[in-house]
Amino acid sequence: MLWCILTMLTCLPVQVGAQSATEKKKKSDARLDAQQYLEILGTTIRTLQTAYVDSVDWSRVLTAGIDAMLEELDPYTQFYTEDDQQEFKTMTTGEYAGIGAIIMQLNDTVCISEPYDKMPAALANLLPGDRILAIDGENMIGKGTSYVSEHLRGQPNTSFTLKLQRPGEPEPREVEITRKKIVIDAVPYYGWLNDSIGYIQLNNFTDKAALDVQTALVELRKGNLKGLVFDLRSNPGGLVDEAVKLVGMFVPKGSAVVETKAKTADNNTTYRTNTPPIEPDLKLAVLIDRSSASASEILSGALQDYDRAVILGERSYGKGLVQSSRPLPYNTILKFTSAKYYIPSGRCIQAIDYQAKRMARWEAGQDTPDLGRIPDSLTHVFHTAAGREVRDGGGIKPDVERKPQTISNLTYYLQRENRIFHFANRLRFENGTMPTLTDSMYADFCREVVSTRRDTVLKVMKINLEHDLDSLKSEVIDQINQELALRYYFRRGLIQKSLEGDTLVKEATELLADDKRYTELLSAPKVAKETKKKSKKQK
Repeated sequence: MLWCILTMLTCLPVQVGAQSATEKKKKSDARLDAQQYLEILGTTIRTLQTAYVDSVDWSRVLTAGIDAMLEELDPYTQFYTEDDQQEFKTMTTGEYAGIGAIIMQLNDTVCISEPYDKMPAALANLLPGDRILAIDGENMIGKGTSYVSEHLRGQPNTSFTLKLQRPGEPEPREVEITRKKIVIDAVPYYGWLNDSIGYIQLNNFTDKAALDVQTALVELRKGNLKGLVFDLRSNPGGLVDEAVKLVGMFVPKGSAVVETKAKTADNNTTYRTNTPPIEPDLKLAVLIDRSSASASEILSGALQDYDRAVILGERSYGKGLVQSSRPLPYNTILKFTSAKYYIPSGRCIQAIDYQAKRMARWEAGQDTPDLGRIPDSLTHVFHTAAGREVRDGGGIKPDVERKPQTISNLTYYLQRENRIFHFANRLRFENGTMPTLTDSMYADFCREVVSTRRDTVLKVMKINLEHDLDSLKSEVIDQINQELALRYYFRRGLIQKSLEGDTLVKEATELLADDKRYTELLSAPKVAKETKKKSKKQK
């Protein structure tokens, strides 16, 4: 009743300097410490246990309560129940037991989207487009991807019967599949861009990431390796130790890579390289984008700070926070933000101040993408080993900034409506080897799209569909060819085909062949060098 009265009073005219109800509530909350709130929480739960009108699923309610509490801190602090243990393990190791395939929702059923090479799904000849009808006799029609995924996974070496419907076949088929431990490759592809420039794509920083990169690098060194394009685009990061090992392949032993600073100085840690470099002088071009985060930023940032690589692409995500995990009672785990990290120049690239974000959200009562983001005017200048200026507070800014390649609206909606997906599936079912897409094949695709445009986004788009399919022919064919490469040569084939039209990879390749430009990009401007000399004399 008292709170209702206070709320009503806030609607009345007040004198200048009087406190609002929100301000009073903040001061009241500030006087309650964590222990007092625990007592309040315990009393609340006991009251509801004894007096709430209906039965309560306390596991669900309290898990939701913990999740909501942690959301007030930052997006990276998370609670894992015993049922979530597999998700946590997969995140840190890249390992799980299952059939080795990506699945997707397609109308009322889940279908195979991409089988992994040499994994149970591929060995059982499962193909993209295969609709999963039943698992061990249990109907899967109408089920979501999470439910189906849970039934596809299990203990290694356990078998089950999968009933599926392949497009173009009149009757369903049944296959026996044995689950095995699936290891998601940190390096899905490496190879040659020309006769002297190698390429390595790194997708994550699981506990075998550095070993996978080293294996790829050793193989490339058997050829005439003079430069390397290291692709970290869309890499969300992972284990800090793996990033340190990777930096150690290119800089002297004992080099500081990252310093983590925790709440207390006793928990601060400096990570240094502890092995001699494999390639101390190899020219490097590192590709990043707005989805490159965490360990990706440690790797690219450290190489930038040591002037050891030219960074190309978009400004990275800006995650300068370190997470630790701690076991909790009843086989639960808390992953929490334990420190901020600082790369060799001394900068922290964290782009969002989550404490400021919480306060701003409290004040404004809403959330926006830029809320809490550190403005450029408040960032600070640091210097690389050669004296180049770099800044903190906003991710890694590339030495060569380029916007990402985009596709047309037409191609986007062709993909979104699975038109290209279905067409590639049909070609795969009809051809034993990867076909060369002819004009007549593309004409068939166009006729199919035009004739079935009703009740789709393509119907309401204000475009001349026939004209755009013709004018954007090369772009659409490129997307179809990538899908075909995936079906015949798995993920490796898809990446290899996509590199053919990748303008950023092309520019990085040309840069590595241009010794003058490469050296200039890694050198400090002359003015900066002269200023540095003057400042030394003044000292």
